[in-house]
Amino acid sequence: MAAATRNPGKEYSAFQEQDLISSNSDKHINKFDIYCPQESCRCKILLASAATLVQREKSKLVLPKLPLTGATVSTIDEVTQDSEKKESTDNATNDNEPEEKSGVANTEELQSFWRVTDMMGFENIGFSKMLPNGTQFLSCADCDTGPLGYHETKVPRENKEYLIALNRVRYHDRS
Repeated sequence: MAAATRNPGKEYSAFQEQDLISSNSDKHINKFDIYCPQESCRCKILLASAATLVQREKSKLVLPKLPLTGATVSTIDEVTQDSEKKESTDNATNDNEPEEKSGVANTEELQSFWRVTDMMGFENIGFSKMLPNGTQFLSCADCDTGPLGYHETKVPRENKEYLIALNRVRYHDRS
């Protein structure tokens, strides 16, 4: 009986972020093949050079609250509203802190993602059911580990993007 082969990828923490990036003209692309984060799963998600590096809000990866018995289903919108309420309360108590410049996002709210503009660019990927706010989570197509990223369905076709968080997958150099 042959032993099961492991996922050939290494965890994100084994790299410096700049080691994962290859520059191609003015774009930063993924240097390695991207695999499921589960060591026991061999699912390849993206080939090297298939995605570009972008910065997006990390709050989009917050899972909705699980419904409790007799409760209505909570959505990401409610989680976001709760965090905005908390933030506005925190800001009201910290009047001495410098204000954020308009139009410039706080770097703590941003995260690096691999961006694919066509879902056919993936080798394998799974999609969750669409949430009421139009978000779909992306997961491993084989073992359903996720969310690895997300997709906003309520954007114009020319702005469609599928985002995989850099820190939620494994990387493998084919050479």
